Amino acid sequence: MVHKEFADIFHRFVRLPIIQGSFAEKIYHKFEFLPGHLLEKNHSTVVLRYKIEKDIINMNGSVHGGALATLLDCATTIAILRGDKNLSRTVRFEIQQNFSIDLGLSFISPAKLNDSILIQAVCQKVGKQVAYSVADIYVENTLKLITTGRHVKAVLPGSFFDADFQKIQ
Repeated sequence: MVHKEFADIFHRFVRLPIIQGSFAEKIYHKFEFLPGHLLEKNHSTVVLRYKIEKDIINMNGSVHGGALATLLDCATTIAILRGDKNLSRTVRFEIQQNFSIDLGLSFISPAKLNDSILIQAVCQKVGKQVAYSVADIYVENTLKLITTGRHVKAVLPGSFFDADFQKIQ
């Protein structure tokens, strides 16, 4: 899928009615999709930029681990969307049937307030019922590794909100 086509899908995805008002809405809207970035390995990789703000900083002055887990979850969901050829599995499902099975992270080094981070998320495989992805999170200006993780997601049969997705311009 070419960058322009996926950029359109990305922008439509983050505006889906089901995302509006959700816990992840703010994160999805703050992601900056970076097509063609040096870290982009292939058509199943997305590179996203995210600016660290005070609302995800812990009492030690670094990004809270739970916030990093949420960022990784959201980024790998987008990678799975991109890696799913023709959107055959991910965009045809009820959001309730598209859910995390396993999410694991290793925290390598801290990120601080006002850091700009890059998230390199890769969809490894989208199967009949399960999708596999991995991600690395870096401080942008140094490419220092902050977090690495994996995300396994169920993509079970169901009827998605195709009409809503198609309506979004």
